[in-house]
Amino acid sequence: MLPISLIILGGILLVSGIVLLIKSKSNQNESLTQAIAAVKADGVLTPKEEKLIREIAISEGKDAELAILQIKSELEESEEDSETELIDVNQKAGLDFEKFVVQKFDKKFFKIRNWAGDKFVDGRYADTTTQPDIQLSLTLRGQSYPFAVECKWRSEPKGDYIRFANDGQLERYKAFTEKENHPVFIVLGIGGKASDPAALYILPIQELSQPYIHKDRIGKYSKKIDADFFFDQGSGRLR
Repeated sequence: MLPISLIILGGILLVSGIVLLIKSKSNQNESLTQAIAAVKADGVLTPKEEKLIREIAISEGKDAELAILQIKSELEESEEDSETELIDVNQKAGLDFEKFVVQKFDKKFFKIRNWAGDKFVDGRYADTTTQPDIQLSLTLRGQSYPFAVECKWRSEPKGDYIRFANDGQLERYKAFTEKENHPVFIVLGIGGKASDPAALYILPIQELSQPYIHKDRIGKYSKKIDADFFFDQGSGRLR
């Protein structure tokens, strides 16, 4: 009786294993199907999505290249607008912080003379691309007092120094202030989000000799997050 029982038990386990294997393959197929459906819904195949689909296809023993090719082909043929817009993360953060800064200038007193963009192609760009981000004027009692602001946001920096400009930028901003004969300031946001930084600083260009500053020195340039900007036309300081 014992051998027969073992045979029966072995048969039951074999059948159970087959059922589990079938279900497992079914779940894998469903996983790949869902991943492809999500990509089609977005209308864009991002590098991360492409990597994920390749991994799933390989795990199922399918042709990953063929799967990717089919997805790309269907996306190209689709006439629907993409739900996802691929935006350079750094560029978006920069623009978000510029908007944050602009909103702190009361439009009753400050006029935006120029808001530079950073568009370029094949090494060609407008002259304004190398200028400070925002050129403004304070209008007070019929007089206009121009100045410019370069906006920089940094996530919580590591180490003792905070870099607020690339090589050559500081020199260009100093050349700009000499040419235009009005002050330039680095408005630096630290931590939080670009649209809502944790800390804010105003660095006068004429007081900077390097495109970075030690954390111990930056405190004197601190600006209250919830306060609007004020330009002191007498001293030429932005506060």
